Amino acid sequence: MKKMISLLLVCVMAFSFTACGNSAETEEADTAEVAVTEETTEEAETEEATAEEVATDGTITVGVVQTNANESDWRTANTKSFNEAFAEAGFEIKMVFGEGDHAKQISQAQQLIQEEVDYLVVLGLQSAGWEDVAKAAKEAGIPFIMADRKLELSEDLYTAMVCSDFEAEGVKAVDWLKTQELDAAKIVVLGGDTGSSAQLGRSKAIEDGAAANGWEIVFNQNMKGWDETLAKQAVADLIASGTEFNVIYAENDNMARGACDAMDAAGITYGKDGDVTVIAFDANKWALEYVLEGKFNLDVECNPLHGPRIVELINSLEAGEVVEQNAYVDEEMFDCDTITQEIVDARSY
Repeated sequence: MKKMISLLLVCVMAFSFTACGNSAETEEADTAEVAVTEETTEEAETEEATAEEVATDGTITVGVVQTNANESDWRTANTKSFNEAFAEAGFEIKMVFGEGDHAKQISQAQQLIQEEVDYLVVLGLQSAGWEDVAKAAKEAGIPFIMADRKLELSEDLYTAMVCSDFEAEGVKAVDWLKTQELDAAKIVVLGGDTGSSAQLGRSKAIEDGAAANGWEIVFNQNMKGWDETLAKQAVADLIASGTEFNVIYAENDNMARGACDAMDAAGITYGKDGDVTVIAFDANKWALEYVLEGKFNLDVECNPLHGPRIVELINSLEAGEVVEQNAYVDEEMFDCDTITQEIVDARSY
């Protein structure tokens, strides 16, 4: 009987040890699983924090809707100014080019809004038709900034404007032309892209000036893309047709050079000592050389260096400062009788 009781006690003790062993193993497994879970959670939280830091690292993204990549020397300098100034400021730039297509620019601007850029800067090929884009930007909380060219928008739809006053540029040229006391001004107007604020302003100035001063505009045509070759051909055709003129009013430097090339081919003198007065706009460095040499009589400045101005504007907005909504760029004009080599040398574009 004692043997049976002893055997029973041994079995019970053996079972107890087995049960305890299994319990310890389970507890260890549970502890390990909790440790793994906590480690995984910490890793996930770390990755999430890193992603959040990247998303809020302070980089400002600016969408720029540019007109064309290679429209003119002026436009090349303008694009370079944005790229250099934004890079120096640490901004990310998303620049798109309309390449002469107004509808394409509208679509590009809408896409930049969808991409949630921090600021939208528009240089419009045409001044009209931007209402829907401006409204979409406002609804998305994206400041809408006009650069270079003023657009036809009510002041509640845009944050700021940093532009040239194109009509004022044209008025400078008209006032200068009045001082030349031509017996009978017969003017060839070589306009830029139809409907752009630059074309509208400069054309209005000369048209109003001609009406007020009794001048005759013998030719008035806009050149798509402000194209030098088109301007050269237009003047060559005028010469071939026998049309008389004594003033070239070219709304950018490149078209003025095209007109000069056409007159060279026809043996017509122009400039300071010639029969035809040449007025240009933009005042690129090479064009100021033309003024200095007496090929252009007058060049009215249109400053392309908008990059630093837009950077300053955005930094002010980021700081919560009140900015001037409508700012025009200060610009000069250069006369072949007064320009100096020092002025040309100082030109950065």
